Amino acid sequence: MPGSWWAKSVLVGIALLLGIYVLLPTMLGGSAWQRLEEQAATVDGSAPTDEADAFLPWYASLLPDTYINRGLDLQGGIDLTLQVGVEEAVLSTVQRDIGPLQEAAEREGIRLEEVRRLSGEPALLIRPGEGITVGDLRQFMLQAYRSYEYEGTRMEAAGEYHVFRLSTESQDYIQERAVEQALETLRDRIDETGVKEPSIVRKGVTGINVQLPGMDNLDQAVEAIGTTAVLQFMMVDEDVKDGSIEKALLEAEKTLEPAVFLDDQRLSDWLVNSGRIPPSDRLLWEYSKGPDNKDVRTRALAVKDEIVLTGDDINDAHVAMNQFNEPYVALEFKPRGGRIFADVTGENVGKRFAIVLDDKMRSAPVIRERIAGGRASIEMGAGSYQDLLKDASVLSLVLRTGALPAPVTVGEVRTVGATLGADTIRAGVSAALVAAALVSAFILLVYRKVGVVAVSSLALNMLLLLAGMAVLGATLTLPGIAGIALTVGMAVDCNIIIYERIRDEVRAGKNIRAATESGFEKAYSAVLDANITTFIAGVVLYSYGTGPIRGFAVTLMVGILSTLFTGVFTTRVLMDLLTRKATARLAF
Repeated sequence: MPGSWWAKSVLVGIALLLGIYVLLPTMLGGSAWQRLEEQAATVDGSAPTDEADAFLPWYASLLPDTYINRGLDLQGGIDLTLQVGVEEAVLSTVQRDIGPLQEAAEREGIRLEEVRRLSGEPALLIRPGEGITVGDLRQFMLQAYRSYEYEGTRMEAAGEYHVFRLSTESQDYIQERAVEQALETLRDRIDETGVKEPSIVRKGVTGINVQLPGMDNLDQAVEAIGTTAVLQFMMVDEDVKDGSIEKALLEAEKTLEPAVFLDDQRLSDWLVNSGRIPPSDRLLWEYSKGPDNKDVRTRALAVKDEIVLTGDDINDAHVAMNQFNEPYVALEFKPRGGRIFADVTGENVGKRFAIVLDDKMRSAPVIRERIAGGRASIEMGAGSYQDLLKDASVLSLVLRTGALPAPVTVGEVRTVGATLGADTIRAGVSAALVAAALVSAFILLVYRKVGVVAVSSLALNMLLLLAGMAVLGATLTLPGIAGIALTVGMAVDCNIIIYERIRDEVRAGKNIRAATESGFEKAYSAVLDANITTFIAGVVLYSYGTGPIRGFAVTLMVGILSTLFTGVFTTRVLMDLLTRKATARLAF
């Protein structure tokens, strides 16, 4: 027997053994390292400890770190549809433009008495200083902030203001960017939670669909994913005394409807418009947990409506413990943020510094001295240790991965149970097995002895396909199982093309060995052309598809590669074994 045949046989044997080895974790019910992490994970999500080895059998360290991940439709999980508050993103952008606009005007010699946002609208109210005409103001805005359009004048308690509204094109762009940034931020957050193969895709104009396979804690998912976590640092207006705020709130409670009084933003706007607090200020509340775990107002302060630092200035955030063993969030600023923080604390010793998260005041500590080094902390308030630890963990997670550009609300929620996933697996596997059995029966009936070769190649093909998915960390979904069934048909088609070429050569009078050689040579181009074109279709599906479509494309592409190896190479080795003698007889 030729030496090259032995070499090819050894290669096929190695492929068989590697396929079985790679699939061992899946056959045993899960990756050894995945189980190690699940059983040894600590409360704060730190790395597993050495003691976790006791949970695993002795052979765990010999297993590869490969496992076929199952999608939401196979193992269950959570399916969320989120809506991005793009209007709030537009308003936030206008609010952030106030500080840079004032600085730019000062550099250009345009004196402005006051700049503030028109309540609830994407427009700026600008009151120019003495000697500044409306022409000067419009010319400055056209050069420095051409995304704003002049709308006219508006009378307020403090005098006449000029209204500049954000253009429709700019609003559309900000809304589009808000959804895109929310997608990226959600991907970062979910990656940190360790969820395997999540699906995060855009749905409609302002919607985002999130699928979390294997996750069953809905509250935790919503809290981590849906938290906006817009962090801002603002100075408290020490000129507005606490007593005057309490008096103004008593008047507001008597005057306003309950719905307006309980709305922080509308209450703050009323206090500004009625002159209770300066136009450059806003009212913020500090909250604590009340009965039924609901937020309850505890303290109100007037803060200067000027953002000193934001969550974008944070480099890192993690959970730490104070001297009383209470969790808090330790912050580390980026270099620029650290310098600003040091300057602001140095210039405002003895004053209060409000830490605002999602428009709620977390704390307002008094600045005792200049704080250098770029570090700060957020206290979690009062509550049980577990609740505080959970809140600190979620807050540190969202601050590390960045704030969402706009509020995200949970729309539709769908939970897929593990039982439903198991039923789906059984149905899908049964369908694939029935397809394989029918195809095998057909090939054996038509080609008899050489049909055994095709069935053997088909079995190795399925093994290598699953092993390839495990190595790539691909996710198996119900469409993926359909891709496996399609691969079965394509693999057999590859064998049929080869066998028909061999039949043609036998009819031409060649012996079986010569016919086999010639048949494989003439079938190569047809087999390669068919599989390459299908592979290209799989690449296109993967590039432009999402979710289940990608799962199908991955299975299809891996299946094509395994089909080429088994359908051409393995089948050739087995056929050479059957036709090793020139006098061999095979029924075609």
